[in-house]
Amino acid sequence: MPRSTSLSAQEFEEHLEYLKQNNYTVIDLAQALDSVQQGVSLPDKAIVITFDDAWRDIYIQGFPLLKQYNYPFTVFVNTDPVDQNQRHTMTWDMLRELKQHGGTLANHTRDHDYLVRKPKYDKAWLTAALANIDYAQQRLTAELGPVPKWLAYPFGEYNNRLKLALKDKGYIAFGQQSGGVAQFSDFQALPRFPAAGAYSQLKSLKTKLASQPFPANYTAFKNPVIRLDRAERGQPLLEVELTQAQKLGVRQQLSCFITGDRHAPRWPTKMKFTVQAEKVLSNGRNRYNCTAPIWGQKNYYWLSHQWLIYGGEAPPKQ
Repeated sequence: MPRSTSLSAQEFEEHLEYLKQNNYTVIDLAQALDSVQQGVSLPDKAIVITFDDAWRDIYIQGFPLLKQYNYPFTVFVNTDPVDQNQRHTMTWDMLRELKQHGGTLANHTRDHDYLVRKPKYDKAWLTAALANIDYAQQRLTAELGPVPKWLAYPFGEYNNRLKLALKDKGYIAFGQQSGGVAQFSDFQALPRFPAAGAYSQLKSLKTKLASQPFPANYTAFKNPVIRLDRAERGQPLLEVELTQAQKLGVRQQLSCFITGDRHAPRWPTKMKFTVQAEKVLSNGRNRYNCTAPIWGQKNYYWLSHQWLIYGGEAPPKQ
């Protein structure tokens, strides 16, 4: 399990103990999604735990701790490595055991390939991408019984055409950009806070856990894939339409960051702000993050949007 996307058993136990000691309610992802979509109130300080990839370390180190704390969780599974009995991947029997003890299994494609780093976005591309996803869904169902139609995009990468196709097929999908979930979220590109690798420090995680979803119209965001081979500049403009501007703190306290550097937002209207990179972003994944104080509270609204700056050729798998 790569260190860049993992954490030690000790770090994970520290996270779980913090949740317990600070009265967080860890709930099942299905309950969370159903409640949010229907506008039903969730328990106070409700969170969900998810894992990407069916790494065996989840079973060996994480699963015993989750059982100890009696916390539900979801694992997004790429099915080919399981079918191939790869030694660092869980077996189907291990996944069945997870399901019997509070785990939900969901779709992470069959092979964890890049879905949108392709030369053309034509009908053949979309057909192949959906076939990959549907194959994984069929394998999960065949081995585990009924599973929800949830997809975690490999590397958190998607484009708007794929999002719409998944919506038509009844999928809820998850990216790798940061943030919480609310009724106004885009349910084909839901955010999640990373808590592994460089993001495993409990000090920074505490702030993220206390944040709330930024009140914005996420479905209006531009296509997140920027194709450099089509003369598009690598300085994408993020336009954010607010849905609850009255709840934001002082407008001047809105802070936006691009690849870690602060960038001042512009306000063309009272209900809309924009932020744009001042220099061409590097190829690959880049994130814009914005936070704003919540009026009358000590916590923050949090918004993140991931861009894929792409030259037209698919890189080797990471």
